[in-house]
Amino acid sequence: MAINRNLIIFAGLLASFSLASFPANVAGEPPLLFTFGDSSYDVGNTKFFSSAFDPATTWPYGESIDFPTGRWSDGNIVPDFVGRLVGNHEPVPPVLDPKADLSRGASFAISGATVLGSPSDTMSFGQQILKFIELHKKWSDKERAEAIYMINIGADDYLNFAKAHPNANPVEQVAFVARVLQKLSRDLMSLYKSGGARKLAVQNLGPLGCLPIVRQEFKTGESCMEMVNFMVKTHNERLGPVLFAMTVRFRSLRYSVFDFNGEILRRINEPSRHGYTDTTTSCCGTGSRNAFGCGYSNVHSKLCSYQKGFLFFDGRHNTEKTDEEIANLFYAGDKHVVSPVNIRDLVGKSVTFLPAQEI
Repeated sequence: MAINRNLIIFAGLLASFSLASFPANVAGEPPLLFTFGDSSYDVGNTKFFSSAFDPATTWPYGESIDFPTGRWSDGNIVPDFVGRLVGNHEPVPPVLDPKADLSRGASFAISGATVLGSPSDTMSFGQQILKFIELHKKWSDKERAEAIYMINIGADDYLNFAKAHPNANPVEQVAFVARVLQKLSRDLMSLYKSGGARKLAVQNLGPLGCLPIVRQEFKTGESCMEMVNFMVKTHNERLGPVLFAMTVRFRSLRYSVFDFNGEILRRINEPSRHGYTDTTTSCCGTGSRNAFGCGYSNVHSKLCSYQKGFLFFDGRHNTEKTDEEIANLFYAGDKHVVSPVNIRDLVGKSVTFLPAQEI
């Protein structure tokens, strides 16, 4: 009898551990998803923000899904795939769409966005967060606390700096990185304190110096632009500590950092291993790297016949194939590519036990 009782207790414990290993959204509603950043995460905000021509709304953008959607890709992008993985059947809409259904979240990302500055033709990261704070009462405190906040920002800061200061020395470059990260940290604290965000999923910056558009414009040949890659490397090395410091100050904050840089470099350096035939030239565009003019009617762009063979769709944005692989790793990858937890684990870590004032 004692043996049977012990077996029952053991089976109960085993079952509880098994259930705890699944994400929180398995049994309940999937979490809301909010995305912030630049054109890599833009799902169409640009076309609602400005009346200027938006090439992402024209063919061949959207080629792999049969129509352009305002995404800078031949198809879906990272947040679309992550949204499906967390349980949302429809992609989150651009927040600037007046007809958008914001019940499952929203995208605040927009082409050209930066951390520093507030150019008139886009919204800075800080302005995107202010927009979220303006709307945050549309969602309950609990919904915002359990939501996933995907962030990909900073690329345009470093690309713009390289164009404006091509001869900047390493000291000046590091000083600029420090400015970007300082502002980024302040913006993230606003998202936490005023917006109620508790779960940040941050994509680090890719090797911008290896983008086809950078190779083409700066005429680097077979090499990448080291100045930009040095700033990116410095930024990425300091990004994790910045987020960790926030968790020390705010005990209810959790985060995930995806090593996008490492994954892109692996694909550039070993194309065939990842199923690519070309990782340094764009699928769509013109020029030495086929990197300029995709989507413009007055530019005689070339379009590759098989998008899945290319890492980059245009001069700086990934193909759908690339973004799907990135999303899968961001969601469920191990600590070699995403840390301290992946998005699946981030979803599974509930904050509902926290006191109301913490949410």
